[in-house]
Amino acid sequence: MNMMFEGSLKNKDYEVIPVTTLDEVANQFSQNGTEEYYLIRVKQASGVAESKSETESVTKPIIAAQSTVVTPPPFKMPTQSAAAEATKIDQEDIAYLKENAQLLLQAGDIDLARNIFRALLKTGEASDVAYAGLAECSDKEGLVDQAIQFAWDSVAFAPNKPGYQILAQLLVQQGRDREAASALARALKSLELTAQEKAEYYKMMGNCYSRLGENGEAERSYKKALELSPASDEVQSNLGSLYLEQGQNADAKRCYQDALAANPLNDKAWVGLGLCFVGEGNKEQAHDAFARSLEKNLRNSTAIFHLVKCAYEIKKYATAEKMLSTYVEIAPVSPSLLYSLAGLQFHVGKRREASITAKRILQIKADHQGARDLVSRIESEA
Repeated sequence: MNMMFEGSLKNKDYEVIPVTTLDEVANQFSQNGTEEYYLIRVKQASGVAESKSETESVTKPIIAAQSTVVTPPPFKMPTQSAAAEATKIDQEDIAYLKENAQLLLQAGDIDLARNIFRALLKTGEASDVAYAGLAECSDKEGLVDQAIQFAWDSVAFAPNKPGYQILAQLLVQQGRDREAASALARALKSLELTAQEKAEYYKMMGNCYSRLGENGEAERSYKKALELSPASDEVQSNLGSLYLEQGQNADAKRCYQDALAANPLNDKAWVGLGLCFVGEGNKEQAHDAFARSLEKNLRNSTAIFHLVKCAYEIKKYATAEKMLSTYVEIAPVSPSLLYSLAGLQFHVGKRREASITAKRILQIKADHQGARDLVSRIESEA
């Protein structure tokens, strides 16, 4: 906020209104545009402990100052001497405004958060933070193009992590991978980052280039990420997928094995390893790898598809039947997947369950001939 305004509260033209909740602040806003409101910090009264929780921080005592007689003059940047005298207080209040804007944003009060970010812009301080905050506000409202522009404004004003993070995230969401990769490259050159942060940026760049089909750039980015974070199972797994897509089965297998050595719970790496075994013609080991993936994450649709396929090919039905029975209860399914389950249930001797599943298929797709035939066969053998 403008600290010059703080002194003017002593003027009779202004009324000080103590409030304790954000709703009270919102209720003070006029719709006719002739009044202005400001949020300023007040210290807790003696004996009242400040809460450390996020929710209570949002509702800590604040003051809304209302102009009831004249409209305050437009904000003017203070002179250098005035700014120097007020620097300490200004920085305290700017930090306070930044904190409260973020808390408001997290609490879903986008309008109030936006007002504070705009107030920050008027101070001429922390404009990079303000623009990044406005980008978040616009993103939450679904105004993606506006959010991207605010994010660009943020990093143009001063290179900063929040600005680049939301910019890259928004560009990726919009499928603008080349722009996202370019932004990440700029961030790596202009920001002071930890080794782990650099590794994360290189990983994201690798993902962008992979989606663009620029495998050479993707590989280079992943390898740079691994130089900075050798134990990253996610990067190893992503690099393995890149190799697998290019038919480099041995390199892919090595990457997936390294990923699993770092993190045995990586379900995607287990799927990748299973696909490597399929490429080698080893269906038994592939089946077991897909099952291991589903033990880590039962919602992995790629793993369930390949497990069922392997089960029918090697005529090993029990594990697939057990896992698919659970999968269809927690994830969206198609008639074809249900038909696979009905067949597995039939093969393991669960005739009644197979009939129920087949009839469930017919409720979804009445003309499913395979389900009709299975029901008829079960009923004729009863």
